[in-house]
Formats: sequence, structure tokens, C-alpha cells
Amino acid sequence: MTAIAERRKRRTLFGAVTAVLLIVAAGAMFVVGVVTLSNSQEGEAVGVDDRPRVQFPPTPNALLALTDENGQLASVVVMTLLPEGQGGSIVTVPVNADSTAGFGLQRRPLDESFDADDVEGLVASVEEMLAITVQSAAIVDAAGLELLLPDVEALRVVVPNDVVDTSGGGGVIATAGPQTFTAEEMTAILAAVDDDAEVDTSHANDVAVWESLAQTAPVTVPPEQVPLDELGRPVAPATVDELMTRLWQGKITVRDLLVVPVDEESNPTEVDVVLIDRRDSNLVFAQVSPGLVSTPNTGLTVRIVANFTDDQLAEAGGVYDSTSDLAVELIGRLLFIGGNVTSVDTAPTGAPAVTIIEVVEERRMQENVDAAEALFGEAEVRVAESVIEGIDVEVVLGMSYLEREAERVGDVTPDTAPTESTDVAGTVPEDG
Repeated sequence: MTAIAERRKRRTLFGAVTAVLLIVAAGAMFVVGVVTLSNSQEGEAVGVDDRPRVQFPPTPNALLALTDENGQLASVVVMTLLPEGQGGSIVTVPVNADSTAGFGLQRRPLDESFDADDVEGLVASVEEMLAITVQSAAIVDAAGLELLLPDVEALRVVVPNDVVDTSGGGGVIATAGPQTFTAEEMTAILAAVDDDAEVDTSHANDVAVWESLAQTAPVTVPPEQVPLDELGRPVAPATVDELMTRLWQGKITVRDLLVVPVDEESNPTEVDVVLIDRRDSNLVFAQVSPGLVSTPNTGLTVRIVANFTDDQLAEAGGVYDSTSDLAVELIGRLLFIGGNVTSVDTAPTGAPAVTIIEVVEERRMQENVDAAEALFGEAEVRVAESVIEGIDVEVVLGMSYLEREAERVGDVTPDTAPTESTDVAGTVPEDG
């Protein structure tokens, strides 16, 4: 077993133990203390809060769905603009992702319930699945997508798998390997539907095409002037077409969501479906569009700041490969106990020595101190001097958090771990 595999095994075991500890923590203090922070009005002082208030900048989301010539769902992406109104991100979504996010009685792949004439229905499914707000949406075919994209004469794409279009009757339209395609050919790849293969195969091809298209940005240098509102903020685009135009006026990143397989017991009809890892999708949108992340849980809303450098992560013995790895695990814990995470900052600017927790409300500080110890180890808990709209608690992780995690992982061995580690309270195995 390699060192990485060994570390993953230990962390999987540690995750199971942590789940049990969190159940105890939730029953003992968190539900009584911190969760009530965002719900209870008891003891609230009458007066005006004159602290400075900060809002997340506008980061509009748009949903774009692509169909084949028969109206079948072939590709789905969520596009988000940067705060400055140009450039942003493209998040690729598998068309066979479970629209119930694993909470329904049976699995419902997006492509199975898709109706090309029902944009609102698709938006509702994606919003519920990803826990975000979508502000504009469009469903187009290959020709319609080509009109939305910037002019591209030819692009180099490394195609992961043969592109087969059985639905359109075209057979193999592109072979695996490095290829050069026109814009028309690239949209044809995105619109291809292979009824005889698993969706995972075509989704990998979609990601490769979107990544190549994103490399053509920015298409205007210097970028065009973004219209501003009366407060000097970029005006939100009214349509998907307008958003895509602005998207290609700045740098674009493409992010593919992590998925986990669906077990046979929860998929009795054996449909081709995958479950989007909620921790990962929460992290992605909490980074690119914090103002539009939903808060479906009843507990507090948290902002996570994990500014560890590579050197700081290494000091903790390599428990985490990256700050994103760390954030995904922490998000899972907070979701498990009913919290919400709407904002995550993982810029490697350097973390403090001790974790700092800033709460909006001064009341019930002791419960927050107790919960902090259970979740984060040594921490300084204090009242926030400024208020971030929509955030109850900001957690700035320090080296004390990494040290505590390293100690805990070191204490977890197969002899002390639960025998059914992947079935604790429905938690998702990290290696899934």
C-alpha cells in the first residue's frame, strides 16, 4: 500500500469516528447552543446594530443545457461571472446526476426527467440538486450553442474517449486522442448522445471540450466596458447570451464536480445515475458565487477561511493534500450537524497560529466556545466587529486546527475504528 493510499484509509476511518463524535457533540451542545443561534430570539437586545455591514459582490449564475437533434439532454453547465462582471467559471454537470441529490425515495437522473420545453423545470431541479440560485437559463441545440460561443476557427482538444452519436445516427464522430476541431465540430461533440454507453464516457469528452473553449478567453483585449448600476456595481446580465458574452471577456476556469456511485439499494430501477458529492459542489459554489448559495439546513450559516500555504499543510504531516481537500471534509462535518456553508476562501496567503471564530451575536457565547472546541480544537471565539450579510459565523482556520487533525488521524487505527465505517449516519465515503 502506498503512503497516499494509507493516508486515505486512515482518513476514511477517521471520518467514521468523527461522525460518531459529531453525533454526540450535536446532542450535547451544538443543537442546544450554536444551531439555536440562528433561530432563537431569546434575550435579544433591543437597539440598533451600528457595526459596518458587508455584502458579497454580485456573481450571476446562468444555466445552459444542450440537446441533441432529438431533444435529449446532452450537456449541462452552470456559468458564473466574476465580481468585476467579466470572466468567471464554467461548472460542468453530468446529465445523469441525481436531481434529488440522494434525498428522494428513488433516483431521478436529470436526463430522464428532462423536457426540452420546460426550462423552469430544469432550473428547479438544478437549483435543488446543487443548492444554488440560478438567475437565467437557456436550452439550445448544437446550432444554437455555436451562436452563443465566440468565433473559433479551430481548436486542439485531447478527446478522452471515442465520441459516438447513436441518437443522431452519426456513429463515431471523433476518435479518442489529440484532435483539431472547428467550432461546429466541437458543438457536435457536446451534443452527441450515445444510448449504448455509460454517460460518464461522454461527460469526460464534454469537460475536455469546455476546457479547450475556455482557453480562447479573453476574446477582447482590452475588455469592453461593463455597464454599472447607480452604486457602481456591474449590472447583472439579463440573458444567458449576454452573460456568455461577458464570460468570454475575461479569464475562464472550468470545474468538474465530483460524483459518487449510487448503491444498488437506493437505485432499485438500476438507472444510469451518479450522485454529486454535496461537499464538493458546496465548496465550488461557495467559492465562485457565495451570494447565491442556498441555506437549506436549519442551523447557522458559516463562512470558512482556510488560507494555509503548502508549507503549512506540510507541517501537519500531510494530513491534507490541499486546502480544498481540507475544506471539503470540514464542509461535510458542518452539513452533517445541520449547518450551512455559503462562503469559502482558500487563497494560500497564510493561516494564523490559532483558529479565530467570529460570531455575529454576542448572546450565548459560551455555547459557541463549547462547540468550537468540539469542531475546531483550540480557538479564539469573539464577536465580529463587522457583519457579513447572510453569515452567522466566520471561521478562520489556524495551525491549531491542522495540529488537532494530525493528532486525531494519528490516533485512529483499524482496531479503534467502527466496523461499518461507510454507513455512519449516511455519510459519503471520502474516496467515493
